[in-house]
Amino acid sequence: MLAESRRGVICTPHHDASAAGLRMLDAGGSAIDAMLAASAALAAVYPHMTGLGGDALWMLHDGQVRTIVGIGQAGQQLPEGGRITLRGAASVATTAGAMASWELAGKISREQWGSRLGWRDLLEDAAVLARDGVEVSSSQLFWQQQRHDLIESLPDLKALCQQQGRWLQAGDRLRQPALADTLAQLARHGVQDFYQGELGAAFAESFARLGCGLTRDDLLATRAELVEPISIRYRDGRLFNVAPPCQGLYTLQAMAALQHKALRACGNGSARYYHYLVEAIKQGLLRRNAELCDPAFADWDFRASLSEGCGRDYAAIIDDHKAAPWNEPGRPADTVWMAATDAEGRTACLIQSLFHDFGSGCVMGDTGVLWQNRAAGFNAEQAHPNAWAPGKRPAHTLNPSCYLADDGRQLFFGTQGGDGQPQTQMVLATQLIDFAQPIDEALRTPRFLLGRSFFDSTDNLKLESDIDPQVAQKLTAMGHEVEMIPAASPFTGQAGAIAVHPDGRRQAMHDPRGQGVSLGQAG
Repeated sequence: MLAESRRGVICTPHHDASAAGLRMLDAGGSAIDAMLAASAALAAVYPHMTGLGGDALWMLHDGQVRTIVGIGQAGQQLPEGGRITLRGAASVATTAGAMASWELAGKISREQWGSRLGWRDLLEDAAVLARDGVEVSSSQLFWQQQRHDLIESLPDLKALCQQQGRWLQAGDRLRQPALADTLAQLARHGVQDFYQGELGAAFAESFARLGCGLTRDDLLATRAELVEPISIRYRDGRLFNVAPPCQGLYTLQAMAALQHKALRACGNGSARYYHYLVEAIKQGLLRRNAELCDPAFADWDFRASLSEGCGRDYAAIIDDHKAAPWNEPGRPADTVWMAATDAEGRTACLIQSLFHDFGSGCVMGDTGVLWQNRAAGFNAEQAHPNAWAPGKRPAHTLNPSCYLADDGRQLFFGTQGGDGQPQTQMVLATQLIDFAQPIDEALRTPRFLLGRSFFDSTDNLKLESDIDPQVAQKLTAMGHEVEMIPAASPFTGQAGAIAVHPDGRRQAMHDPRGQGVSLGQAG
């Protein structure tokens, strides 16, 4: 459902998280406060997708666009055995940056946005949800069914997915008492306790037991920082994203190519429309797979690739009539995107992740904190720019977008989905900007997914089945290897969007492909 208000709005993937954030707005809190409360609630109600043991990116707008990058770094040594694995103890090889990002965002909220809310206010709802329990989400039920064998092989996950040896079913309550204690600890002492206090000491003990290579010193070295956003001129406005090591650079490169294609003349939803989007992101993903890395470890002028001349060059590579070959390996990943705008018109977008669903599968001792497996994002080839190195951050899939139109409209959007993130964002951006669709229609627009989805092994072009069959036939004739997937497929992302209009209206909506809820303040 579309939410609209002239005060504050919020959208998240779960109704309890949206409600927690709305309570902060109603209490006079800022959009950042709403995101902090909602994200904490998601740790209690959506633990397979997000949590305290992951990474986070923020996009803030209060007259200027700023980004907070909270990405954990590699330890000073590899895990026991000398290599990183996809799951399990040897995937717990980077620290978690989300809480560092929360600390920095909270400081901005208090010192610059005038919030009077403290950590107890922000985290209390989440602690209650974790302790008292909530009805297990249909999303978790879906993913635990898909990951049945993984959960059986990683004992820590059974506490999230089973009760007394029985798998959670619809109507069951998910309780996380250990996580509730951790949230209460953070409420009392502040989120810096995650790194510097009793919780940090507990994590260090778990690291040693797991043999993952991380130490207390690695945890203490974790930082979040304000990073200048990257942007391009697109149509009658400016499109923003987050700088490397995040893949937003390639979302913008693809959009820079589309800037030189007459999308409106193609017709909305036409074969040529989808062809241009697919071919533009193909280039971006090829460049990403070859070069994306932590820029602190490379001599890389990545901003130069967003020049107007580069955009023309990207566009020139696209054959208007023929699909380029595609056989690149995909990067499946999971995350949550959410956003809020407050009564002052300030917006905070937060995208937070455990990387893959259920992360590493390792819970840190008795803290209830499930750690991410983001270390698996490093490239195994030592000569690759994204190879593991001490203190290095891995290439990252997270990338939220913001568009500021010359006429005063503000659009904020993002999604889950690894390789699918830039693809879904391209659909949303073109629908919102080129075709001036309202956010609810943009979110309902049929999507595509180039490459592997979460479970299949095909690197083809997947189209949602509500795309015109003649469009699919024309794309096939152009050389695309097309596969139809169900309409409103969860494989094409769980997106969301906020629109702030010059007349004071604020609108929010989460993806009809999921359970997300958007709410607006009364009055």
